[in-house]
Amino acid sequence: MKKILMFVIISFLLVAAIIGAGGKIYMDKRVEQKEAEKIEAERMSVEALKKKYADIESVEIEKSDYNFMTGAYSIFVKMTNQKGKTVRFRYTFWKDKKELGTIGVKDREIQVHGVTTNKVQITYSNKERSEV
Repeated sequence: MKKILMFVIISFLLVAAIIGAGGKIYMDKRVEQKEAEKIEAERMSVEALKKKYADIESVEIEKSDYNFMTGAYSIFVKMTNQKGKTVRFRYTFWKDKKELGTIGVKDREIQVHGVTTNKVQITYSNKERSEV
């Protein structure tokens, strides 16, 4: 009787440990997936900025957040033009529509309407870098 009870307890603990480990792995993968989606949205938003502003040299994304209510990302950036002048501002971006929403205009000398045709250096919110 004691052996059966011990076997049941050990089996129960083993199943609980497997379920716990599986849940942890699932949650970790979900966090990685959300981070990858955020980085992709940041990249796409810089592509949209290139279509809105001329002479962009680099964009450093300082912070980005996803708003579940609106379905948009709120992105805080430091943008540098080809003359080396910088401006910090915030804009919204809809990933599904691939379009910009509200843009905070801080300096019209740097935020010049037009199209940037050259490659732009991006520093993402996780500090990774790439070009678009």
